[in-house]
Amino acid sequence: MSLEPWDMVWRRNQHLAATLVRSGVVTSLTFVNPPTGGLALRARRHRPIPGIEVVTPPLVVPRRWGGHVVLSTWTRRVLEPIDVLWVNDARTSVAAVRPGVPAVYDVTDDWREMPQRSEDRARLIAAEDRLARTATTVVCSDVLAERWQERYGVDPTVIRNGVDPTASGDGPRRFDGAGLQIVYVGTQHANRLDVELIAELAVAKVGTVHLVGPDCLVGSVRARFDELGVRRHGPVPAEEVPSWLASADVLICPHLVDRFTLSLDAIKSHEYLATEKPVVATPSSGFQSLSAPGLTVVGRDGFVAAVRAASLAGPVERTPPSTWADRGRDFGAVLRTVYDRRPAADQK
Repeated sequence: MSLEPWDMVWRRNQHLAATLVRSGVVTSLTFVNPPTGGLALRARRHRPIPGIEVVTPPLVVPRRWGGHVVLSTWTRRVLEPIDVLWVNDARTSVAAVRPGVPAVYDVTDDWREMPQRSEDRARLIAAEDRLARTATTVVCSDVLAERWQERYGVDPTVIRNGVDPTASGDGPRRFDGAGLQIVYVGTQHANRLDVELIAELAVAKVGTVHLVGPDCLVGSVRARFDELGVRRHGPVPAEEVPSWLASADVLICPHLVDRFTLSLDAIKSHEYLATEKPVVATPSSGFQSLSAPGLTVVGRDGFVAAVRAASLAGPVERTPPSTWADRGRDFGAVLRTVYDRRPAADQK
């Protein structure tokens, strides 16, 4: 049960889902998109790859009126039998967790630390409180493991993100013209991206700044970036990401540093280091715990200077990071463990 719909961008859950099915660890996987409103009262279905069915359930009742409970009822009626429930969206999925069905809560970020309405935060905390009692927890960052230990006395299994084996591939050149090409790959959201730092880098004219990925910025920020010459390319298919990385002269991650971003294990922190490119990042989103040749982790005061220095560096040799095949094997072992521990009466 996913926080985000299956799309071309591919986030952690899509990478893991595909790996689990392709490796044979999982026979079949139903990927439940967030419910959508509208007139349709039946779920929409499609199969993006063999072994995976993507289901988008109808949002019959708004969430604020108990829509998540209705969705859990729909899950039991439509998707049974369920061997293991993989929970990614706590608020929508918590009511679907029940005795007899092993459940794994895959905590991707510390969502309660993200700016949001107080009532939304309260609903999330209530859902995670319940999941801490009813589910085995799998997290993607060491920081989250520490926080869940502190909050609930739960000792989570840490399964970090990985990379596609082709992440260091060359591919077609993505940028025209001369000059330094400075590239950020990822979702552009004000809760993560340091907008002022991007603007400062653009004003310094070290090179052309490129933002590649889903654009969730407000109109005023987009207009400001456009005026400063920051190039926004929008989302690209996952299979094209390696060529965008290979086209860069310097890869950057100018994220805010706060309790929310410190909980992230950004996929880019792995993908960047699968390349030979110099990398400059603020100490957040997983970079704060990494060290590697050609990686500079620096605060916002020294960020622009670090990018300028990195632009003079040549190709960097690094140890290849773990792939999604590695992470999928580990995650599959967790799924098998919780399945084998289900009550004896439910075992097949």
